Amino acid sequence: LEGIDIANLHGEESCGSLVCFIDGRPFKSGYKRFRIRTVEGIDDYAMIREVVLRRYRHAAGGEELYPDIILIDGGLGQLHAAMSAFADMDIRPPMVISLAKREEEIYIQARCKPIRLARNDPGLRILQQVRDEAHRFAQHYHHLLRRKRVFDEDVAAGRRPPARRRASPPDVS
Repeated sequence: LEGIDIANLHGEESCGSLVCFIDGRPFKSGYKRFRIRTVEGIDDYAMIREVVLRRYRHAAGGEELYPDIILIDGGLGQLHAAMSAFADMDIRPPMVISLAKREEEIYIQARCKPIRLARNDPGLRILQQVRDEAHRFAQHYHHLLRRKRVFDEDVAAGRRPPARRRASPPDVS
C-alpha cells in the first residue's frame, strides 16, 4: 500500500510525499519525497499528477512493481488527477483510491459515489494511518524546504543569527 500527499504554503516550497506500508506497517525504505518542479502556484491536482507521473513511470517500464493499492490524500478531484496521470502514461494502474478528510469518505476509481465505513472499521483505520503518515512526511519535507529558503535568504542579505547568551555561573553561597 502506498500513500501520496502534497504539501505547500501558498504555492511556495511545494513538495509531495510517498509512503509505503507492507502488511500494515510502515516500510521506511520505500518512502520517497518529491520537490514539485513543473507546477507554479497553488494547484493541488497538477502537483498530484506530477508526483504520480514521476513515481510510477518506472513501474510502467517494468523496472519496479506496483503496490496493491495506491492511496491519494484528498477527495474525488485528487483521485481524478491521479487517474489522468496514469492515462497519460497509457497504463492501467492497480487499485487507486482517495480518502477525504473530515467525512472520511473513500473514493474508488470506478465508482462515482464514495464508500463510508464505520469509524472503527479496521480497513478505514489502516487507510487513515497511511494517509496521516503521508501527510506527516510531506509536511516534514515542506518545513525543511522552508527553513532552507529562509536560511539562504538570511545569508544572502548578510544577516546572522543572534549571538547565544552564555549561562551565568551558578551562585555559590
